[in-house]
Amino acid sequence: MSEPTEVAAGESAAVAETSEELAIPITVKVLGFAMFGGLLGMLVMLPLLVGLPAVLGLFSADPVVEFVPLTGLLGIEPTLALGLALFVAGGTVLLPMVFLVVGAYLPPAEPRALRGATFATVFWTGFVPAFWPEGGAATVAAFLVVSLVAHWVYGVVLAGVLDRTIGIPQHRV
Repeated sequence: MSEPTEVAAGESAAVAETSEELAIPITVKVLGFAMFGGLLGMLVMLPLLVGLPAVLGLFSADPVVEFVPLTGLLGIEPTLALGLALFVAGGTVLLPMVFLVVGAYLPPAEPRALRGATFATVFWTGFVPAFWPEGGAATVAAFLVVSLVAHWVYGVVLAGVLDRTIGIPQHRV
């Protein structure tokens, strides 16, 4: 195992973390912080992803309703509120759990919070075709830019909360 090394002169007197400190087991506490980070990320993301486009009249909310067609099997009518609730639940529970597993392997090495942007970009590639807007080139371009920035914000908030509270779990392979 490597010994801690001091940071270069002129910088803070912080000490680099050892591999033992990076080995954070995934516990209920870690899951809780990850879900908290996911919730904060969703709270920051939704005004960008839903509010701004709605104000500008760029996108339709129909894809969010279409996000929940399986509820029909349970006898529940798909609604915008249910679609948003499932969307937020995914960003608060499912995606943070996935990030806990893969976050250690994502670039960049530093700052670690930017690993969340890398993570969110991967999921954005699935979001784009699912929520592709109807309209001209300007609408599509605005959708691509706004949705990518919103996903980056989500990812940075998620990873930032983890990095500042308990760290991003590292795994030995």
